[in-house]
Amino acid sequence: MKLPIALSLLLLPAAFAEQSPTTPGATFERPGYESPLPVLVEVGTYHNAVSNGYGYWRGADATVWIRKNPRFTPVFQFNSQTRPGVTQQSFGFFSFANWSKNFYTTQGASYAPQRNGLSLFASRRFDLKGFYKLPVLDRRFLVSAGVSQFNFQGPVKGQIYNVGFLYYPKKMMVEGNYYINRNQPGNKIGNSASLAVQYGQEGKYWVGTVVGGGKEVYTYIAQTPLEVNLDSVSTQIFFRKWLGRHYGVFMAFDQQTKFGAFTRAGVIGRVFFEF
Repeated sequence: MKLPIALSLLLLPAAFAEQSPTTPGATFERPGYESPLPVLVEVGTYHNAVSNGYGYWRGADATVWIRKNPRFTPVFQFNSQTRPGVTQQSFGFFSFANWSKNFYTTQGASYAPQRNGLSLFASRRFDLKGFYKLPVLDRRFLVSAGVSQFNFQGPVKGQIYNVGFLYYPKKMMVEGNYYINRNQPGNKIGNSASLAVQYGQEGKYWVGTVVGGGKEVYTYIAQTPLEVNLDSVSTQIFFRKWLGRHYGVFMAFDQQTKFGAFTRAGVIGRVFFEF
């Protein structure tokens, strides 16, 4: 079974990357058109109401996919987020590389110019993940493993290790991941898990949900270091609809609770088109 990689649904925007991200957005390898148009562009915005005095968070993002080569797909990303008194941008590069009919990798890097005070994005982040298609179930079941390295200002940095699976039952896609976060300073260990399910067909619509939860453990560096130990849960419902052969819209509603800190409720809206 051929599963051409068309694009990845970045369901939870990277805007919410923090010192210890515990529920990273699920990413799907999505079967696409056999001969997609070479360029896919997606632009959007997101808005969040956050409790306990954290205020109103908003942002905008854009992604450009270059799909000319079936063996290698580069993706360019931009994200800008604003919280009360803080605005920061992040620039990223991401790619798919098909090494054989059973094995492919995703790899990426991002950079965010640093500012005084609170940082919303890591100054540097590097990601690598491999996927292997098992011969069982007509190669519809994949196993995966990956690692990420992120660096904030000063001594704040860490790694994220993950293992997971992808499964394609008919018109559905199911993805599960387990993460272990190792944060410096202090060698703090956190963990999380996510499960994502979507149903539909490329070129028509996709509808799905993502649920996740975990524990954040890290040291927050301020004038006085603060030890953070939080449990969190998150849920997202999303809908992607083609309005024509080569354009459409994406909408999502999400909610996150960090127990003892805040509750965030948000909406995401994007438009996409290919040419």
